[in-house]
Amino acid sequence: MRSLLLAALMAATCMAPAWAQLARAQLAGPRLMSTNICADVLALSLADPAQIISLSRQSQDAKRFSMVAKARQFAANEASAEDVLHLKPDVVLASRRWNARHQQELLKQYGVRIVTVPFPTDWQAILDSTLKMGKAIGRDAAAKELVQNVQARLAKLQASSRPLNALYLRPNGGSAGTQTHVDAVLTAAGLRNHATVLGLKGWGRLDMERILMNPPDVFITPSMVNDTAYAKSALSRHPQMKALLSRIPVVTLTENDWGCSNWQLIEAAEAVAAQLDALGLSAAAAKGAPV
Repeated sequence: MRSLLLAALMAATCMAPAWAQLARAQLAGPRLMSTNICADVLALSLADPAQIISLSRQSQDAKRFSMVAKARQFAANEASAEDVLHLKPDVVLASRRWNARHQQELLKQYGVRIVTVPFPTDWQAILDSTLKMGKAIGRDAAAKELVQNVQARLAKLQASSRPLNALYLRPNGGSAGTQTHVDAVLTAAGLRNHATVLGLKGWGRLDMERILMNPPDVFITPSMVNDTAYAKSALSRHPQMKALLSRIPVVTLTENDWGCSNWQLIEAAEAVAAQLDALGLSAAAAKGAPV
């Protein structure tokens, strides 16, 4: 009898860690995997760390991902269907493009739920999508707290006037007008999007002539690794553009917070506003002085 009792106690002791692990998982929420850096931002921002079983390989690259220090605490995946089947997450955060390449119905048969990460273009939609993603991974409270934080930061930014025409411009002439998340960043910083003055709606390219004939008050240039290629920087290397860029202030961002349309755009807006304020451009524009 004593030996049976001892055996039962030993079995219970061995099972305890497994039960404790299961309990922790239930408290944290569904186990999740993200397949691109936009999904990674939401996973790291909203999920309990105990929920995250893998982030995308891109999240490990400091040149591409500003939250790399946190991301490197987790395993990386190649965003393949094989990874999903191997890791067995409850939820996969993915883009529409990823969904188009993989068989959702097949993955559903293995109990995997695919949640498509939205790509909104204005602040209300960004805040709404944050709440939606929080609900999808069982983290409603965390999402609400994050939304309140962003709303407070937006209000603080917009309390100061920066009446400048700002042109977001890549070295290849790429820019963004209304109905883009870049426009949301510029408006959050209290700026006017000069691309709309030049006739651009959505994403597109601006030819040099239009820019030279109607230059902005300030250029905003992102620091994106893909723009370093020689073939993609023809506009910025042209002598007339070089002369214009030497005459007009240029705000260059060192963080890659522009690539995804989510709450993190508030950080890009704050960085733009801080640089403009440090240069004294906002004050000069408000007084009507040349900038």
